[in-house]
Amino acid sequence: MGFLKKYNGSSWVDVPLKKWNGSAWVEPEVMKWDGSKWVVLNQQKYTTTWDSTWTQTYRSTGDKRTDDRGGKLCQGDSGLDPWGINRSLAGFGNIKSELSGAVINDVKLYLRSEHWWYYAGGTVVIGYHDHSSVPTKFSVSKSDAKRQKFDSRGQAQWIDMPIALGEGIRDGKYKGISIYINSTNKDYYGIFNGAKDGSYKPKLKITYTK
Repeated sequence: MGFLKKYNGSSWVDVPLKKWNGSAWVEPEVMKWDGSKWVVLNQQKYTTTWDSTWTQTYRSTGDKRTDDRGGKLCQGDSGLDPWGINRSLAGFGNIKSELSGAVINDVKLYLRSEHWWYYAGGTVVIGYHDHSSVPTKFSVSKSDAKRQKFDSRGQAQWIDMPIALGEGIRDGKYKGISIYINSTNKDYYGIFNGAKDGSYKPKLKITYTK
């Protein structure tokens, strides 16, 4: 953002402000005193929402489920099918480039439950992964980073996530979220909409300053 002007012969144009950081010319922070604190003038706050680009459920062996729920996000063990303890991954494309150099202010994850074992809902257990595309085998970078209670089948929520998820995506450490807990407790058996489910697909909403 330029605050100096020069005349180019026909109009006044911005003169960019730059400083040398030892290896490259970069835009410095331009600040003013608002009466109580210094505020940065040449930074803005943005909120961007990314749809999931892929979702995949895996069986307890870590292999992909290939049935009609393979593209959903399934968690837990119903005890009635051959999959064992289901676990899932969701990816959100290349978010890293947009967050480069940003301060992460807020991270929210949208999930909609299709089904719970109990009509009264259950608990989803969310972690992070570093896969840029659907992996052949299930693996996570961090598990059990956030737990969220759902109160009914068919409920949708924007879930407050740790800032560390957004910072990890910005820094290239994470690429998306996992849903998994190593438990056969029926409170954890749930199925969530996947990337092919239109407006119900998982979403990440990140607010950041840049």
